[in-house]
This record gives sequence, C-alpha cells and structure tokens, in this order.
Amino acid sequence: MTQLDTLVTTQELQLMKLMLPYIPVNMRGMLAVYIKFTEFTNTIHLFHSTGNGSPDGPIHSKSIHSPEDILQDLSSFMDPAEADNISMMFNMMNIMKQMDPSSFASPESNSEMSQMIDLFDNIMKGNDEK
Repeated sequence: MTQLDTLVTTQELQLMKLMLPYIPVNMRGMLAVYIKFTEFTNTIHLFHSTGNGSPDGPIHSKSIHSPEDILQDLSSFMDPAEADNISMMFNMMNIMKQMDPSSFASPESNSEMSQMIDLFDNIMKGNDEK
C-alpha cells in the first residue's frame, strides 16, 4: 500500500475489499462504492484536519537525489516484467557512467557499444509489446 493508502484505509475497509468476491453479485457494486466513498471522505478529513499549517502535511516528503530514486520507489508497484526492465536500465546507466568516453574511439569499444544499443532496443521492444 502507498503512504496515502495507509492513512485513509482502515483494516475494516481492507477486509471488505477482500470479501467482495464472496458476496452476492448484486451487492458488490454498492459495497465497492461504500468502500471508495469512505476512503474519499477519510482523505478529505485527513487533509482538512492537518490544514496548511504543517510544512509537510499528512504525507511525508522524500528527498530526491536522482530520478532513479523515484523509479526505485515506483518499481515496487509495477508488475515484475516492468520492474525487471527498470532494473536493467539502472544497470545500463551505471555501466555507462563508469565507461571512459575516450575509449569510444577504438574498434573494440564500437562493438561493445553496439551490443549495449541492441540490448537497450530489445528492452524497449519488450515494453512496446504490452
């Protein structure tokens, strides 16, 4: 669950969500609306009660040291294939940071660069198939 979810969703609401598949079909819609409406009103109360007096508000700010920090947080909510792609991109970025730019002029490095470009193309093609 996200930080906001933990602030506006109670254990009871979580149990109701888990029970949705087990209740009669004609009651599911109304229960789902009730759950979401309760979360919505909890959100309004949360932000209204904290007001603008708090520098952070009810949700704690996070320091961003790099775009990778954001992607790392987001990857926990992605499906495994997307998270793997993000991980591969991190690895490639780290490899590229460690490379010596002057070595790109040698024929051997052109072959290595072609391999990395092919790997990146394959990763991106995997994302396009979704």
